[in-house]
Order: sequence, then structure tokens, then C-alpha cells
Amino acid sequence: MSSLMDVKTAAQYNKWANNRIYNCLKQLSDDERKKDRKAFFKSIHNTLNHILLADLLYRQRIEKKPITFTALDEIIHTEFIELENHHRANDEWYESYCAKLTLSNLQEEFPFEAVGLNEREFFSLSLATCLTNLFQHQIHHRGQIHHMISHAGKEPPPVDVVKFARGDV
Repeated sequence: MSSLMDVKTAAQYNKWANNRIYNCLKQLSDDERKKDRKAFFKSIHNTLNHILLADLLYRQRIEKKPITFTALDEIIHTEFIELENHHRANDEWYESYCAKLTLSNLQEEFPFEAVGLNEREFFSLSLATCLTNLFQHQIHHRGQIHHMISHAGKEPPPVDVVKFARGDV
């Protein structure tokens, strides 16, 4: 399976896009970020927590550590600044990790059990496929956050890959 973007670039883009989203969210009050906006995870804050949780879940699998999550809607941080700092640090970790991966690493099988489902589900796919899924997961939920920022009355930041590739800050 070929990808549209290599994982090293995907990790860099991911960090860039998250930076733009977090910077924009500083314009909103904590109440606005935590307001139920009828999204899948209800609020901007909860959706950010979910994104970070999925990243940490994959990281635990990568590092072969015990899985500490049992549900996909667990709240890791109630305070925005703690959530932001943890997310930024984790983005740095993924950028560094992905920069070191070889083609051989990416082709290795990456077996894991899904978390938070009613029935047990197992996967065993290449690491490249799983990392692509992880970064696509972020894109999906950033889109939801982008929409919620609009509904909060603020202009959401552009997070287009072409703007990233051009070097926009």
C-alpha cells in the first residue's frame, strides 16, 4: 500500500496543524472550549482530549508499554494549558520517532487490540498503515474542531497541506 504522504512528513504536518489549532483556541474562553457543541465528543476540549488519547494509545503500543486506557472518551486533562502542553510534547515525540523510521520498520507487522469497543477486535497491519491511520484520525477530528471554532464565532485557521508545504507559519 502506498501512501499519499510519508509518515515523517505526516508527523511534521500534524504538529504544524495542531499548533495552528491550539494557537487559535487561545482566543476562546475555557467555557467556550468546553461548551457542548453536539459533536461526537461534545466539545472542543473533549475532542482535543480524544485526539491526544489516541496518540498516546498508539504510543503505548509502539513503546510496548501497558495500555492505560479503556475508553476513547476519557478526559486526560481538564485544564486547557495542560492539555496543550501534553499534546505539543507528544507531537514532538511523533515527529522525532517518525524521522528515524526505515522502510523496513514501516513494513513490520504492528499487532494490537482495539480499545473502547463493545466487542474485542484485533488488528495486525504494517506499522506504515497504522501510522497513516493515526495521522488520518487526527485530520478527521481536527476537522470537527475546525467546524466548532466557526460555531464559536471565531475564524478557524487554515490547516491545508499546501499551506504547510509552502512554509506558512
